Amino acid sequence: MSNYLLAIHIVELIAALAGTYYYLKTKDSQMKIFIWYLWFVVLVETVGMYGYLLLNNYDYDWFIWLKNSIICSNTWLYNIYSFVSILIFGKFYLKIIHQKSSKIIIKVAVVVYVTFAILYYLIKGTFFEKSLPYDVFMETFIVFVFVILYYKQLLASNKILLFYKLPVFYISSSLLLWYLCAAPLFTFDGYFFAVNKGFVQFRLVFMFLINTFLYSCYTFAFLYTIQFKKE
Repeated sequence: MSNYLLAIHIVELIAALAGTYYYLKTKDSQMKIFIWYLWFVVLVETVGMYGYLLLNNYDYDWFIWLKNSIICSNTWLYNIYSFVSILIFGKFYLKIIHQKSSKIIIKVAVVVYVTFAILYYLIKGTFFEKSLPYDVFMETFIVFVFVILYYKQLLASNKILLFYKLPVFYISSSLLLWYLCAAPLFTFDGYFFAVNKGFVQFRLVFMFLINTFLYSCYTFAFLYTIQFKKE
């Protein structure tokens, strides 16, 4: 495992710890599900490390079984991650957004994504082999809708004057920016082969930078805004 990936795991863990600290100090129920999401990310990334273990060759029976099983690739794990992430984001914004029409849009977006994912994997049977086609672009569109609906509510309320005190504002802005940066990169995933060392290195560094930015923003959102909750 490269130093880049290890550093990202550390940044993710720091964000989850910062979120937990924020919740313990403020008891902000709106943020609870998002903090659980951060720990879910840490869990997935930790379990997903077994993929690097399989790059070795051991004589252990369990290792041979794992290497020859349908879960030898961690694709299934990240398919679950994508699926659960959209569900959590939907639940998160349903707690924050109060307008009935906006809530309906969020529910419809989540239901459509979940239905499509389930039907696709049932029909294609590629759950353990491939991710959803254009998955990142669908997620980007859904997150874009969620964040725009949040911005719309924020602009129409008195909270717009205090936006800098709201962790949701920083989280939403950084989440949207991450997806807008990541989506174009995945357009060129067809070039992600070992022989294309230039693209592999570029992708690794780029993902490291935007992931570090994202989880650093989460950490900042919790540690900076906690002072205003104490007022």
